[in-house]
Amino acid sequence: MLTFASPTDEAQAAQLMQPCLIRVVDNIRKHTETLDWRTDYLEQVRWPGDATPEQRQRVRDLAARLAAASPEEEQALRQQLSQLPAPAPGYELRLTEGAGGADTPDSRRATLDVWELCFRVCFTDYRPQQPAAVDPTLLDADGEIDWLALDEKAKTLVEEAIDRAIAAA
Repeated sequence: MLTFASPTDEAQAAQLMQPCLIRVVDNIRKHTETLDWRTDYLEQVRWPGDATPEQRQRVRDLAARLAAASPEEEQALRQQLSQLPAPAPGYELRLTEGAGGADTPDSRRATLDVWELCFRVCFTDYRPQQPAAVDPTLLDADGEIDWLALDEKAKTLVEEAIDRAIAAA
């Protein structure tokens, strides 16, 4: 679960995360266009570490019931869901060697967590399980996004992460 070093960091992260995601995805596209690797994005569901299998199933069951619930039932279901661990969306980039080739058992593969890359762009020295502080170089003196700094940091971190993942594959 992402925590913030201060309320200001949380507010600034709310401003920066969507632009970070857009710049990360765009730089992934630009960098992988130069490689002979196929790219696939997979949506993942991330559960808090203490969520039990029973709680996960209960959340799935309640969410399924929520889709067809009346307004009265919806309120009761949302109340029950608020008492359970909530999953967060995650996105994974999978790279498979050979952009046009078939995915074979001996194909080299690499995987990157897209949100992890976004966090590394958005925050200074991001470490999971540690309170996150927004990188002040991504904002100008008026608190607005410095688009050039954001794009440059995203480009650098994406290229390094992809190159490192491919080298390790």
